Amino acid sequence: MRKLPVTAAEGLLELVIGATMDTPRRLTNDGVHSDTPTMLPRLITIPFSHYCEKARWALDRRGVAFVEEAHLPVLHTRATRAVGGRSTPLLVIDDGGQQRSLTDSTDILRYADAAGTRGERLFPPADSVVGGEVAALEDRFDEFLGPHARRLAYFFLLDDGPAMRQLLKRAAVPAFERALALSALPLVKLMLRRGLKISADGAARSRVRLEEVFADVDARLADGRRFLVGDRFTAADLSFAALASPLVMPPACERYLLPLTAFGEPFRRSVDQWRATRAGAFAMAMFDSERTATP
Repeated sequence: MRKLPVTAAEGLLELVIGATMDTPRRLTNDGVHSDTPTMLPRLITIPFSHYCEKARWALDRRGVAFVEEAHLPVLHTRATRAVGGRSTPLLVIDDGGQQRSLTDSTDILRYADAAGTRGERLFPPADSVVGGEVAALEDRFDEFLGPHARRLAYFFLLDDGPAMRQLLKRAAVPAFERALALSALPLVKLMLRRGLKISADGAARSRVRLEEVFADVDARLADGRRFLVGDRFTAADLSFAALASPLVMPPACERYLLPLTAFGEPFRRSVDQWRATRAGAFAMAMFDSERTATP
């Protein structure tokens, strides 16, 4: 994942956070709130991030209990830096009595696969017929689908004031973060635009890259197969569906995002276009049939 750069504005926000910070609100993946330390893996997230949904989905799918500590964009860096990271998702685990941070969503998927016992593994053996193909697709989606879907979604969101404010207000994050982000919204928007290089030209370039990824998936699905590789759900299917979620807006993601009707007409029209593709319909179907463990 691409990292947001450190700026003077970010430093100023962190000074304010340090003066107002309260205890993070944590939520276990069985829906129980906890404000006390825990030995369970701790997943630091931006709740509406598609990369964070990818990590949550994998942990849930493999039956790995964890607590989620959610923060808003930009404001999340205080939590991630404290444990040696920068971006989200970040999973803090116990490794032989020592704390270790997994700072990449693929590493979190592989941890979930190794630690979990529910269902079949997300990554088939690397030396199997399909193992290498699953790993290659997961890596491709991480590198190309995820960043460009994020840029295009933020391009619409940052110009949609009512939806942006509603999204911040309903996010399950510390109350001071909501208040600070809402009061400093122009600054937060500026930092996101600069950090993610969000512009009309950038969004247009991202749309081209996304159309290429979707065309590849369309072609793969053209023979009527149910899954991208082999005859069962794997990390390739999970990664595509999760990272395409800002484009197709599955109803299952409304817990972290907003209903599609809450967004402006330009974004709704874009979602309709992505949903109309074979790949978009596939992403929606994966959420319907395979996202069964809802945090």
